[in-house]
Amino acid sequence: MSEEHIQRVRDAVQLGMASFEAAERALDPEALVRHFAETTDFYMHNDGVRLSRDQIVAGVTQAFPTLRSLEGGFTGLQIHVLGPDGALATALFEETMTTLDGTVVRQSGAATWLWRQLPGDWRIVYGHVDHYPVQDSGAP
Repeated sequence: MSEEHIQRVRDAVQLGMASFEAAERALDPEALVRHFAETTDFYMHNDGVRLSRDQIVAGVTQAFPTLRSLEGGFTGLQIHVLGPDGALATALFEETMTTLDGTVVRQSGAATWLWRQLPGDWRIVYGHVDHYPVQDSGAP
């Protein structure tokens, strides 16, 4: 692959990650799940639990309407081009979720997404994410 093609793949996946993050912050479940490939072999590990695409869609669709806001995002995004139609995106994240009743949940962790160029667009075909609670420092 030429450096130019590598950069095109990297740019496409970076745009996909930005779109993914924007869908989360907008609490738009339809926009978020459009990033996941509709293939029979799609799955992700979420805190050590293997989930199918249908399970992820159900979880996001149920959870987003209970939230007032979801803030924060990815840091240290790295995109590793694996070939002309594949790339691995890795990042750390920190986010704050506020529910409709005002409960605030802060969490951080790491995420890995395997992106593939499929007919029509780049989509996530595998994911792995681990969430850890962020402890308040006690400072005002």
